[in-house]
Amino acid sequence: MRRRLLYLIVAALAFVSCEKPQDFSRYISFYAEDGSTTRAMLTDSSLHIAGNRLRIYDVLTGFSGDVSWMDAGNPFYINDTLVYAGNPVWNYGSGRIYPWTSDGTHKFFSWLRYDQGVNKTDVEFCNAAFDSDSLILKIPQKEMNTATTQFDFMYSDIVTMPAASHTANTPINLQLHHLFSALNLSLLNNSGNTVYLKQVTLKGMRNIRSARIDFSSPTVDVTTASLDSTDVVLYTSADPDGEVFADSDNTLNLTDFIMMWPQAFVEMKDARLYVEYQIEDQQGNLSNDLTANIFLDRQNVFKDDYAGMVAGTKYSLTLSFQQSTIVLGVSVLPWEYEDYDWDYSDHSISARSGTPKDGVLAFYRDSAATGTYLIEPTTAEWSAKTMVFQTNEEILMGRFYIEAPTSGRWQITTYPLSAAQYFIVEPTSGEIDAYTDNGKVEFTVRANRDLSPSSSQTLFFNVAIYFNGEWHDANSEFNRKNIKLVLNAN
Repeated sequence: MRRRLLYLIVAALAFVSCEKPQDFSRYISFYAEDGSTTRAMLTDSSLHIAGNRLRIYDVLTGFSGDVSWMDAGNPFYINDTLVYAGNPVWNYGSGRIYPWTSDGTHKFFSWLRYDQGVNKTDVEFCNAAFDSDSLILKIPQKEMNTATTQFDFMYSDIVTMPAASHTANTPINLQLHHLFSALNLSLLNNSGNTVYLKQVTLKGMRNIRSARIDFSSPTVDVTTASLDSTDVVLYTSADPDGEVFADSDNTLNLTDFIMMWPQAFVEMKDARLYVEYQIEDQQGNLSNDLTANIFLDRQNVFKDDYAGMVAGTKYSLTLSFQQSTIVLGVSVLPWEYEDYDWDYSDHSISARSGTPKDGVLAFYRDSAATGTYLIEPTTAEWSAKTMVFQTNEEILMGRFYIEAPTSGRWQITTYPLSAAQYFIVEPTSGEIDAYTDNGKVEFTVRANRDLSPSSSQTLFFNVAIYFNGEWHDANSEFNRKNIKLVLNAN
């Protein structure tokens, strides 16, 4: 599953000196989306721990005044940290507050500077270095394995906002992304025999890499360079004769999720699981030591147009012992997957495949001639992952399909609140029935004709599923591309 949205909140008061008058009722702040927790991975809940910090930059261009703190030593309007101090407040580490300028354009970007949960900074974890001239964040060679501190390095999109276009008291949305992918290992023995598992080693995975996160362009560009691979021991038995796993229908987790560098499909040609084990048959005969090399590049489940292992996605590897063979299964899971008491095979949140290309959640325009919603977005709209209201009278239909769970409730929430008031969404929740109409969910969105926005309003969506007495964030499954709606200013 894909990437997950995280937004930051900052509250502020301070005086700023500029030759050109400032509007001191308008201060630069950031908004955070509530999310769910995922074991060993940083999400919104674990991000919101007192003391967590993000590095925040604001490149100001086209401003006709002067800013006292901007000079050759600090060319940025904001060059600061955001420190979490309790919901919903993130404070600037310097104590300074930054008002919106009266003109010019602001360009914001950010990354995770310090994770209180593992007591690590970006420098301590990977020696990250930012070049203020090129606007490139460089992460030198770093090895990822089971012994590596699980620091979930995150970076933001670039948000460019002309000062004149900003609506007073409206926070800036920064979408954060994961630099790493993740994997874990499970075992299923339905061979009818007893398995004595000794060790499982991941070989040939390019787990020593470097990265460049380039913030110089209008959109962030992330590249990783393959440097080398080392063996990663995913499992080793405490007993030298091997851990005993009898025949069972249950899948057992052998490891927690660990973060790994993303891998292009062509880079995984030598990646394999090397398994050492013995088999005891039903007559009590114990085999000699056996080994198996299971190549990961042969697994079709890793392909997304042959993308390999994608950042922000979790891969659950399952070794299945079946009589005389070992079969590798791979489940691709959302980063926001909530473990709870759910079983991956039975209760994973999933959407029906084969729906429109830019995400499971799709929007359709109505056809006045037929009274139906069968006109798909234009190519340009799909590419931008944005649907724009053509008129205030238009009604758009949102649609997605729930494959699992087969019962429960779905819920659509919209944000930010400053934009949501300009839209009417009906209905916002409903029952799940995966057996009726293929689990189709539909809702409509129309402009609120009682309000006329003076500036364009952008609406985001979040999908949640209620099952087994818990609400589960399902946005990264049903809204994979973070599709948004825009209502143009009147």
